[in-house]
Amino acid sequence: MSMNTLTDFLEQAQCQYRAYDLGRIVQKINNSEFQKIAKNEMAYPFPIQQHAFIALTFWQVADQKEHFIWFLKMPLDEQGLIKITAQTSFIRMVVEAMGEDLTADVSDKLQERLASNPFVFKPSAEKLAIFNANINSAFIRPASSFYAPIQHYFSGQGDWQDWQNLGLQGFADLAARLDHDNNQQKIIDALDYLPEQPLQTLSLCLENQTQISNDLAISIAQQANKRLQQGQETSAILLLRALASSTASATENNLESDIESSSASSLENKNEQATIKQLLNDQFSSQLIHQADWYITIAGRCWKQLEDETLLNRYFESLANHHKALFPQLFADLVAIPSLRDKVLKQLRLTARSPALSEAIGLLFSGLKANT
Repeated sequence: MSMNTLTDFLEQAQCQYRAYDLGRIVQKINNSEFQKIAKNEMAYPFPIQQHAFIALTFWQVADQKEHFIWFLKMPLDEQGLIKITAQTSFIRMVVEAMGEDLTADVSDKLQERLASNPFVFKPSAEKLAIFNANINSAFIRPASSFYAPIQHYFSGQGDWQDWQNLGLQGFADLAARLDHDNNQQKIIDALDYLPEQPLQTLSLCLENQTQISNDLAISIAQQANKRLQQGQETSAILLLRALASSTASATENNLESDIESSSASSLENKNEQATIKQLLNDQFSSQLIHQADWYITIAGRCWKQLEDETLLNRYFESLANHHKALFPQLFADLVAIPSLRDKVLKQLRLTARSPALSEAIGLLFSGLKANT
């Protein structure tokens, strides 16, 4: 049987598998989509710099307990498809390392030979901790040894300043287990007391989680407002970034006021829809539009919100007005995302746009011509 794609390879090896994106956020790709991606029937949905950053965890059908993991950096073509030649080359290298029997001693032989494989990458410590926490939770495995100390810390029974010995893996375990051990309420109760560093670490782990409740989403947005007023702009942005994957109402229809809203909102009534549009007030919005990290956060983590063409236009308008130097980089990043590509390109054809956006688009075209 020919093995031209990753899914061909795993299926011939009689392996079951799960695929995760490790590029923008750590998120599962369902198997039917991944099969289409591998066979070039679907563009990779989460590209970064013309590459797909994928974690594949797989196991033999006959042995459900022992799992193996590949971290793959696969090049994409101009259409966003994973290059078949790259998949074939990777498979050939693996087969050479393993011999003819694709099911024998998978982990030992791969560990010896794959270190120099050009399609293998080493995730950051943050992404690795989150991935480990997510798959342990998904496969109903115990959390790491760092989970108990983080539980104690977030219970408020100790000193909030005593966080230096808490492991990153513990924060990731906490975020991956929001529906266990009353963890969402523990986080809500702790937000007012967390020093800046553990707050930022928690936020980075939460951004990969979909199961954030509406109450927790509201509390996070409220805390972001407080931190910004205290001059902790990095923490404020990371707190809002924590809602990137949330399916709570706090992230629906929501970047309009983040970019340039002039309507104040009340946080008193938790029963109203907790959209970011309602949660952010004038001071919050006007401060954030001057922060380069805010635009990078929206493009890198909250890009799904830009599927609303009105918000997409306001994003580009604000970016052109306040951070023109970032415009080419973030435009290129967003236009590469399949779900946004047509909408981003449509922005180039709009006749009703500000002089600043027209100038930024003109410079973008000038740069493209210079590079051809």
